[in-house]
Amino acid sequence: MNTHRLRARAILSALLKAIGLWRVLYRLRAQRVSRQWFLQFKRRYGNVLQQRLNSAHPPDKIALITGVPFPEVVLELGLIKALELAGFVPVVVLPHPGSHLPAYYRLAAVKEVHLWREFADPLDLPAAEAVIDRLQSLQELLTFEYEGARVGNFAVSTALRHLRRGSLGLQSAEDRRILVKYVAAGLANVKAAQRIVRQFRPALAVFVDRGYMPKGELFDTCLMHGVDAIEWGLAHKHSTLMIKRYHRQTRDEHLSSLSSESWRIVQSMEWTDAHRERLEQELYSNYANGDWYSVAGTQIDKELVNANDVRKRLGVDPMKKTVFIFPHISWDATLFWGESLFENYEAWFIETVRAACVNKAVNWVIKIHPAHVGKGMREGFRGEPAEMTALRQYIGALPPHIHIIPAESDISTYSLFGMMDYCVTVRGTVGIEAARLGIPVLTAGTGRYDHKDFTIDSESREHYLERIARIQEIPRLSAAQRELAERFAYGLFVLRPLPLTAVTLEYHKSQNRYSSKAQINIRTKEEWYNASDLQAIADWVAHPSQPDFLISPPDSST
Repeated sequence: MNTHRLRARAILSALLKAIGLWRVLYRLRAQRVSRQWFLQFKRRYGNVLQQRLNSAHPPDKIALITGVPFPEVVLELGLIKALELAGFVPVVVLPHPGSHLPAYYRLAAVKEVHLWREFADPLDLPAAEAVIDRLQSLQELLTFEYEGARVGNFAVSTALRHLRRGSLGLQSAEDRRILVKYVAAGLANVKAAQRIVRQFRPALAVFVDRGYMPKGELFDTCLMHGVDAIEWGLAHKHSTLMIKRYHRQTRDEHLSSLSSESWRIVQSMEWTDAHRERLEQELYSNYANGDWYSVAGTQIDKELVNANDVRKRLGVDPMKKTVFIFPHISWDATLFWGESLFENYEAWFIETVRAACVNKAVNWVIKIHPAHVGKGMREGFRGEPAEMTALRQYIGALPPHIHIIPAESDISTYSLFGMMDYCVTVRGTVGIEAARLGIPVLTAGTGRYDHKDFTIDSESREHYLERIARIQEIPRLSAAQRELAERFAYGLFVLRPLPLTAVTLEYHKSQNRYSSKAQINIRTKEEWYNASDLQAIADWVAHPSQPDFLISPPDSST
């Protein structure tokens, strides 16, 4: 009976996908589940969330909250309570309402919850067409700004994200039509953002994923008007936050980076074997328990494998050095960090693989980003990674000295460092991990950890590709370079993350489903006031001169 049911389900699923109804039913089911989650959440936490922490003396400082979906919204509710402790009144403007999302904020006693469409004008397609007509290339579009907002960048980034594609071109009539629509939305978003800032006059604006529209236009507009803009996101393990403050000069910096001030502190602190061991334990333990960037599901169902076993499974030549290429997800956060040598992640990936095809002096291993699995589960997507599609379209059959580790492989990324001689990336986190072990890292973009004297950074595509062509000649990092990488990694993975206790969020996979466990660990109003993690956020927010939330090391020299 079970076999027949499974077979019937498989046939039904294939039929629904064939007629285009599978994603519709997926969304309907997601909405039903969302409602059930909210009702359970309300029953459990409604009373404690209704406690306002600044109601006795109403302040006049507005904190503009731009929203985040469930389950991350639970962390943002805790962040709102921290802002109340700091004397702010939260005002929420949601670009996308989502299922029951406004209700979560109202449950936390937020009086004003607005939708973006309340401030938006209809799209002006002729104006957007005029913008596109003036441009000669996609690169020009990427630099297009309107009223100080990077409309072109946000438009292309958002289009790529929605389409799950690695590139777009103005030469294609279809792509041009798509871009006109997104540019029109960008122009309207700037005007809406200006209305929002004028109406609420926020002293603080809080963002997540602020590189996509319409948050991107609001982010830049806030910076233009001198609003204290911060971004938060989940760190490398569950229930920990990264928080960063921005101004116009630093708006391209990655959330998971060190500001110049933080880097100065980390460089000046004492460095001992104990620090090195603490760093190693932080990384190893989170890989071993599968919590390494679990928000994206990067290590779901992964195993730590001996380096020799990995070599055998891949079939690499043990007599040659081995280079690992770590392609970014080509449609995810493609364009809004720093400056890149290539037009986009896909162009970098293809040109790097082409150069690798020629260089047979080393083994090349392409590690497809494992977050494809987690993102696919969360978003109901079952297609192949865009990078595999690009390889087939632009490269074809790979030569025998190039190998692929697919996204769904059970090999943990941590297992690869034991056989890695070189690491190639644009700006991926893996470059920090590799450099701390003395492995040379070739970057192809700025905005993260480049130009800190422990990576090999190129100033042009030609220079980068020349290095790829003779990568086997590059020596391992010196002891001094390795220490710099270790210090940077320590600052990023040990000092910058804020462990949360008042509100917590964990991710896990169960029965082929990607799920989460979000909870509030506060029971009374007094516990809100006594929550050390929330008070730490409130104290940091009150000091706008500090770019990064940083747990200062006790032995640092400041």
